[in-house]
Amino acid sequence: MMQTQLFRYPKLEVLLAIASFFSFALYFHLKKWRSSSLPVNWPIVGMLPDIYFQFHRLHDHLVNILCQVGNNFMFQGPWFLGMNFLITCDPANVNHIYNAHSSNYSKGDDFKEIFDILGDGILSSTSESWRVQRRMAHAILGDRSFQSFVADAVLRSIQHGLIPFLDRMSEHGVAIDIHDVLVRLFMDISRKTVLGVDPDSLSTTFQDDDFFVALLQVEEALMFRHVVPSYIWKLLRWLNVGEERKLATAREVLERFIFQQISEKRAVERHDVKTAPDMLTLYLNWPMLDDDINSDAYKSDKFLRDTAFTLVAAGSGTLAIALSWFFYLIAKHPRVEQKILQELEVLLPEEDKIGPGIPIFSCHLIQSIVYLQAAILETLRLFPSVPMDHKGALKDDVLPSGIKVRQGMRIIIPIYAMGRMKDLWGEDCMEFRPERWISKDGTLRHEPTNKFMAFSSGPRNCVGRKMALTQLKLVAAAIVYNFRFELIEGQDITPMNSVLLYMANGCMVRVKKRLIK
Repeated sequence: MMQTQLFRYPKLEVLLAIASFFSFALYFHLKKWRSSSLPVNWPIVGMLPDIYFQFHRLHDHLVNILCQVGNNFMFQGPWFLGMNFLITCDPANVNHIYNAHSSNYSKGDDFKEIFDILGDGILSSTSESWRVQRRMAHAILGDRSFQSFVADAVLRSIQHGLIPFLDRMSEHGVAIDIHDVLVRLFMDISRKTVLGVDPDSLSTTFQDDDFFVALLQVEEALMFRHVVPSYIWKLLRWLNVGEERKLATAREVLERFIFQQISEKRAVERHDVKTAPDMLTLYLNWPMLDDDINSDAYKSDKFLRDTAFTLVAAGSGTLAIALSWFFYLIAKHPRVEQKILQELEVLLPEEDKIGPGIPIFSCHLIQSIVYLQAAILETLRLFPSVPMDHKGALKDDVLPSGIKVRQGMRIIIPIYAMGRMKDLWGEDCMEFRPERWISKDGTLRHEPTNKFMAFSSGPRNCVGRKMALTQLKLVAAAIVYNFRFELIEGQDITPMNSVLLYMANGCMVRVKKRLIK
């Protein structure tokens, strides 16, 4: 009788079936969730709740996931939103994507959408535009006059900004945020070498820098765009609220400053006044070749704005981040710091000192440094300035791991996690050990770029790698030789959720001046 009554109400039967299905699914997923730290693929919302609850430690969370499942993990997003993507740190897959079959993997349309602030700069351009810009960047970075200009800018910033500031702080005995100091230093160097202006951020006033604050806001907003469905951030942009409002305001600050510099450079160019060979000036005066398509486009204010913003953003934050984590690590590992100091003391001749204890480590002099560079590379392994990258498949493919890739599939390469995999770096992968970068004959060991991704891999690898390492060594050598940092106890030193691996809470230290022999 009960069965007969039930079938008289088919809608009720359907509702009961749906309710039973979701009850069973919920029970199954809750049981699985409690027994594993892996993301649960919930009905409708997929694994999105996992990102929400783990967002504050997303990079370390990806390490935990990949350590459990191997080097590949398929993230399942909400139904019907196209948010499914592959997370891989398999070197064979990385080589396939970045080198062997790089033509099939691009940043994709979603990259252009998320990073629209980059415009058509070298990081977001494709095809012929990218090839022209890559050729221009290679020529400018290889120009002797520009290299000398950069070296001089770095040394002047060290001698007249950084060293005097740290000297004052050591005398006063106050705690400082070395992360903030390094960000200001490299922001000065970057704007000086790219735009030809010197904000002098390490002056005695130590005022907040609107340009730097705006750049940080941009990077945080871009990270937010990375991890939420596109319709959410697009809605916020349309409403002009939340992270998108901050992004729009910050963008105005950055563009106003850059366009002002472009205008001033053009005025100087019209009067045929000789100026320093900063990058913006060199791009303005670039002799376009006959085979360069649409040459006028590479002289426009928009192209110069896109290029200047890309170069300042890429050249300041990444270097400051690398050295911030470097000094944090050597402060926790005094053995490493002592070996670096011993290397510098042997290297530096007396005639290279100006004044009491103020060294000049020339670009030529630091080329022979091995252990310091090994320590920097080891820092970049554990704390890469760019913690993740992503690609999109242009057509169906099969990766070396056997994973089938569909056209349009998004692939995340977690560079941060890649440096912490035991099968890539050994059982001691979580240890800070610069010796892993030194071969038996005492020279630096080369690691393939599909394993060590700090400077990317393939045709689109970092064009300024050599210059970046030179700047890092110059600043690191000057600081280590003259000072040591004592970490303030009780700090929570963790990465910020940004497209760059800034320190979320900074790194407070006390500066102690060394007694130079």
